[in-house]
Amino acid sequence: MRKTLILVTTAAMLAGTAITGAAVARDRSDRTELTAGQITDQAAARAAQMKADLRLTPEQEKNWAAFETAVVDMWKKRTEARIAWRTAHAKQEGSVDVLDEMRKDADLQIDEANARKKVADAAQPLYSGLDDRQKRRFFETLFRRDRDRRAD
Repeated sequence: MRKTLILVTTAAMLAGTAITGAAVARDRSDRTELTAGQITDQAAARAAQMKADLRLTPEQEKNWAAFETAVVDMWKKRTEARIAWRTAHAKQEGSVDVLDEMRKDADLQIDEANARKKVADAAQPLYSGLDDRQKRRFFETLFRRDRDRRAD
């Protein structure tokens, strides 16, 4: 039942996004920018929710801290980069230097790849101690949210 509800909701959201996406993309002036504290709080809350969803044993919890530090750092940097990009493009006037934009995008991708590698390295001890249900939940929580955020 829950999966059906999620699929129906997702389909409705995608349909609405397809229709209104261009209008939303044009005017984001009503959005409030997050503060550094809000970004940190948001990333910490997301990690806490992930930890609660995994229902770690005391033995597994020993490997949580390193993973949490790496993943929260990655989420914070990703959000900060997104805000910086929006701010820069909102202030931009005139024509766009396509090659400069390509370079900036490549730099962001490199930074993101390095952060993901740090998360994977930090997650290895934790992940290897999870049972199959926890591994599935770990994957769903970590990667589903990434895909959802990229769709924004």
